[in-house]
Amino acid sequence: MKEFDPIIGYSEIKKELSQIADMMRNANEYEKLGVRLPYGLMLHGAPGVGKTLMANCLIKASGRKVFICRKDKPNGEFIKVIRDLFEEAAANAPSIVFLDDMDKFANTDTDHTYAEEYISVQSCIDQYKGRNVFVLATVNDINMLPSSLRRVGRFDRIIEVPTDRKS
Repeated sequence: MKEFDPIIGYSEIKKELSQIADMMRNANEYEKLGVRLPYGLMLHGAPGVGKTLMANCLIKASGRKVFICRKDKPNGEFIKVIRDLFEEAAANAPSIVFLDDMDKFANTDTDHTYAEEYISVQSCIDQYKGRNVFVLATVNDINMLPSSLRRVGRFDRIIEVPTDRKS
C-alpha cells in the first residue's frame, strides 16, 4: 500500500499496519468473517524510530477522520481536552483518536500509575468502546504507563518498534 512507502524497512510492522487499515476501510467484509477491528493500537519504542510516521501512515491509509491529542496544556485543562477529543471523535465516527507521545501525558514522577491523565484516557476508551472510535497511541517508554491502560480491551495490539529497521 503506497501510504506506507515513507516507512523505510520494518516490513512486518508495515504489513500489520496495512492489515489494520484494510480492516478499517472494509469493516463490513471483516465482520462477515467474524473478525473484529482491535479497539486500539499502541506503537512503542525508542525516540526517533518512526512511531509517529507509522501512525500517520496508518491514519492516511484508513481514510478515517483523525483527532490528535498531544499534551500542550496544564494538567487540569488537559483532562478536559482528552474528554472533549473523544466526544468529538465519537460524534464523527468512524474516526481515530491519536494519542501522540502518550507516556508524556502525566508528570514525570516515578510513580504516577494513578495519574488523572491516564485515568481519563482509560475511562474515555471504555466509554467510547463499540462506537467506532479507534484509539492509536505512540509511546517512548511503555513502562511509564499503568498496566491497566496497556491491557487487552483498551489496546488490543501493542507493537514494539525496534531500532533495527529490518524487522
